[in-house]
Amino acid sequence: MVSYLALYRQWRPQQLGELVGQKHVTETLRNALIAGKVSHAYLFCGPRGTGKTSTAKILARAINCSEQHEGEPCNRCRNCREIMSGATMDVIEIDAASNRGIDEIRELKENIKFFPSLGSKRIYIVDEVHMLTNEAFNALLKTLEEPPGHVVFVLATTEPHKVPLTILSRCQRFDFRPIPEELIAKRLEQVVARSNFDVDGEAVQAITRAAGGSMRDALSVLDQALLLSGETAVTADTVHSILGTVAEDVLFGLATGLAVKKAAGVLRQVAEIVAAGKDLQQLVKELTEYLRRLLVVFLAPEGTGEAGFNMPPAELLQLFTRDRLIRAIDHLVEAEQVMRRSVHPRVVLELALVRVMDDDPPPVDELLHRIERLEKALANGEHRGMCEGQSYSNNEPVKDISAVQSNNQPPLKSTTVNAKVQAGFQIDGKQPKMGNTKANPTASPVCGASDDTATDSQVFQKINNNSPVPGPETSHANDTELVHVPAGESNGSELQAIKTAPLKNTGIIMAEDPVQRKTGKNDTQDDPRYSIDQINKWWPEIMAVVKKANPVAYTCLCQVWPAEIKEHRLVLGVPLGDVFIKNMAEDPGTKQLLTQTLNSITRLTWQIRCDFYDAPPPGWRRNAEQLDTAEAISLFQGAEVPLEKDLDKK
Repeated sequence: MVSYLALYRQWRPQQLGELVGQKHVTETLRNALIAGKVSHAYLFCGPRGTGKTSTAKILARAINCSEQHEGEPCNRCRNCREIMSGATMDVIEIDAASNRGIDEIRELKENIKFFPSLGSKRIYIVDEVHMLTNEAFNALLKTLEEPPGHVVFVLATTEPHKVPLTILSRCQRFDFRPIPEELIAKRLEQVVARSNFDVDGEAVQAITRAAGGSMRDALSVLDQALLLSGETAVTADTVHSILGTVAEDVLFGLATGLAVKKAAGVLRQVAEIVAAGKDLQQLVKELTEYLRRLLVVFLAPEGTGEAGFNMPPAELLQLFTRDRLIRAIDHLVEAEQVMRRSVHPRVVLELALVRVMDDDPPPVDELLHRIERLEKALANGEHRGMCEGQSYSNNEPVKDISAVQSNNQPPLKSTTVNAKVQAGFQIDGKQPKMGNTKANPTASPVCGASDDTATDSQVFQKINNNSPVPGPETSHANDTELVHVPAGESNGSELQAIKTAPLKNTGIIMAEDPVQRKTGKNDTQDDPRYSIDQINKWWPEIMAVVKKANPVAYTCLCQVWPAEIKEHRLVLGVPLGDVFIKNMAEDPGTKQLLTQTLNSITRLTWQIRCDFYDAPPPGWRRNAEQLDTAEAISLFQGAEVPLEKDLDKK
């Protein structure tokens, strides 16, 4: 029985000119051979199947060829024939993956002292040299640096970064590049034509794309496809069945489903692909490449000169936009990385496809309209009245309590109104005292806010109990009128209506007063709320909220103090040199929690910064220690009572 020789061995290059896609290597070696400037050591680097070992064997024959012509071996003389048949002792191939120890290198060092038997040089070809151990590299180092004059080393590796620099510096390095697809396709067509194989063009393109720049891989797949097809022609389906890839129409169906957002159809196609035994990671790679081709068409409709580029169908181009394609490719690339280490690759793929279909940003026109509406509201001072899509300007009085209630909230009871009055409304020109009337904990706040806002209002009410904020300088008597309805005459509500003056006269604390902004006054100078003393009064309540939300952040913030206020920016003091506390206080999560709490409690808009200070102000420790006292007072609804000895001091 005659042994079969694989295609990649049948079509192995026998001369430097036959190497495909490595002209920068072949020209350099040919010129060195012609000039007689052969180095003592070469290092061939590059991906698999790009011609490293073939080049090493051609170089070995060319060096020892007795009839060398223009740097090419003749392949007819005795030396060339013996090297090609493997019968010579002048060319020694070593697999470093299996002969990687120091003992093998010591044996090599003992053998290099022998002169060649026929040729002029002894050639040592060490494949996968990066697999040698450190001890073996050290043993080889001196020999590689000053080898005998009759020895030439050719080292080959796919991972040059694993080769020690001391070895790299002693070799002439040649980097073999992945072979372009057009050159692989051209070589396959030559093989098919000369061997009288029946292979269609789509099959050649499928093999070329799957080869990934490796000529050996391309010839191996072609060899296997010929064996599978037998007497029939090799088609693209034959190649797909060997490689586990999918046909072009399957990719078209998936891309179309993603474009029109037919989740059921996309998931059904994935199920069919899984049932066919296809590799899902390979599917993601192919789909990513397919969408990339679509993106290339969007960016360069005239083409980029890419060989073997298949133009996507025109109807598919109309279903996508450039931004959608970019986001889809991002999702698929991320999914491919996750699938490599996931035990549920199908779930990862399906989730990625669903995200591709759902990842649509809101229209730009809608965003611009919303931004314009917010800017107008801020310019008119309406930002404190905008709730549930409603806005209340400073010039429009609130005619009825229903105007500021959400449609989904129950009517406010009289006790709730009293609580709202305590939170900042003026009645009969007087600022009501805090702490006498308790608000219904289940009642909804103004403007139909959420339960979280209700909690903030209660916190704000507690602050008013401890340290009331100064109200407006002018009173507005008779601006507010409460109308009570006797029990049984209302529809479940004790409050029938509330007539108020314009919102700016109600005494509600706003984050920014548009009047001050228009007059150009500095809020931090005129508004007593923007004072460090007021912040110190609020600080125990602020820290109580922080402690409940994040104990770790609370522990850190106990070490800092309110130092000063600069243009609505609260500067927190940090003990000088305590970098750890400063970094903890400036943590985004801690800073966001403190800012939200400060804004919610003070009803102002703040920014926070941390700076080093020599020492905290006097009494700062007492402020920090007030936190537990404030929490106890809030819990038991009590009050501080001075001790008798304190009264005696007074």
